[in-house]
Amino acid sequence: MDSTKSRILFVEDDKSGRELGVFNLTKAGYTVDEAASGEEALIKFSPLKHRVVITDLKMPGISGMELLARIHAEHPQIPVIVITAYGNIDVAVTAMKEGAYDFITKPFNKDQLIFTIGRALERAALAREVQELKIRATGIERPIIFQSAIMGRQIAACEKFAASDASVLITGESGTGKELFARLLHVRSARAQKPFVAINCAAIPENLLESELFGHARGAFTGAHQARTGKFRQAQGGTIFLDEISEIPTSLQSKILRAIQEREVVGVGEDKPRSIDVRFVSATNRDLQRQIIEGTFRED
Repeated sequence: MDSTKSRILFVEDDKSGRELGVFNLTKAGYTVDEAASGEEALIKFSPLKHRVVITDLKMPGISGMELLARIHAEHPQIPVIVITAYGNIDVAVTAMKEGAYDFITKPFNKDQLIFTIGRALERAALAREVQELKIRATGIERPIIFQSAIMGRQIAACEKFAASDASVLITGESGTGKELFARLLHVRSARAQKPFVAINCAAIPENLLESELFGHARGAFTGAHQARTGKFRQAQGGTIFLDEISEIPTSLQSKILRAIQEREVVGVGEDKPRSIDVRFVSATNRDLQRQIIEGTFRED
């Protein structure tokens, strides 16, 4: 395990013990953030940054045991190593039953500490790889890693809807994995061997969005030197994912509605409709009900 890529949170209320631990870990090549209390540790802790947490058990305020419980409840993939005085072995064993990866007694041996951290990192890396392999086996290139029961229920619902060919709207804040859910719907469906085509409607200028979605004929407008196949036709037989659908201008919404209802599209500058066979999945981080009331989004 490459220690230069691993960041550790070291929690110890005793200043001399904390400084010694940080010194030894830094010398071993780790990047170390230190905290003098459980409260400070909770403020500094980030599951995106820290690969291991090392904490003393007996601290005023939020104890090491409580810190362990909080981190393990929300982020069980992060190994927590506890440090305890020699006479508190029973407490350390209890901590391991509560989810601690391992414990080290004071005064700790530097080599033992480094060895224990290395094992914890290897185990965490192996767990991530196993999770990735399980998800890749379903056809999704990137893993959906979740720890909460709520997320588990959402994925279960996604699996259920995948069997249907109905249009699906996915709502949620930016960065919550809406496209991953759309891909899961696709790979679990009967259309899995056909294209999955995604388009971010907010990223395309309004005057180009119609051509991007529906395609255009040669000479349909200035600069249209060649005919273009739109995203709807590119997704033929598969799934089209319209991300940020709330950003589609009202002038284009009726044309998209026809594509959904009639299963046909007409490119810019074309007269003849073309049949399409696609599943529609869309997503937004906006309140569509409010937009409907405000008149910026069609109710149908």
